[in-house]
Amino acid sequence: MSAGNSFTRFETLFPHKPPGQTVNRVVVAVLGLVLSSLLFALWLHLFLSSQEKSYTVQRGYRLANEAAFNQFLRQGNNRSRIQALDQWLRERGLAGIFPTRELLRQGDQWLDLEEAPFAIPPRDLWPNITKTLTLVRDQLIPLIGPVTVVSAYRTDSYQRKLVPQKHPHHRDFCGLDLIPKSHIGHRELAEELSALHARLGPESRVGMGLIDGILFHIDTCGYRTW
Repeated sequence: MSAGNSFTRFETLFPHKPPGQTVNRVVVAVLGLVLSSLLFALWLHLFLSSQEKSYTVQRGYRLANEAAFNQFLRQGNNRSRIQALDQWLRERGLAGIFPTRELLRQGDQWLDLEEAPFAIPPRDLWPNITKTLTLVRDQLIPLIGPVTVVSAYRTDSYQRKLVPQKHPHHRDFCGLDLIPKSHIGHRELAEELSALHARLGPESRVGMGLIDGILFHIDTCGYRTW
């Protein structure tokens, strides 16, 4: 075998590259890797953002959170309508009992019912909640401590999907479903609510009762308990 033939085969298998061409290919490969990494990081960020929970769990109840509320604010003219409700509450000395967004929660089952987590009551219903909020501020909170709204106003669509369809006064923006922020238990809560209801008497037109666990309902649309 001649030396020339061996050299020819070596050049075929391992062709000589100019130094500049080798460097360019390395740069292109590095840039491609960086670009792929950036695209993956962007995809991962968007994926994780889409998986962000729209609720928090408080004492076992799933409540629409601030992120879900901010999304609700961006829909249509919701922001201006909520600002009007907030102003209306302030003018009547009812601001600060709850964050306004809590008064717009429909309930803790909106994901299962495929309904919006929040709803804005029509303006003609706003007066219906004044006595209930006053009662919560002056009678309930001093007795059992701060509470969180699980459900306030409900649309007809949301209410119809509930089984059983309890507490229709939510559609009139008169009733609230609440949970205590303290660690009060079911039995103690039942005793406190029963004593309060009896003390207020029929003239108060207060409806009050435990729903499940520490979740309880209160309204000022008719005296009753359960």
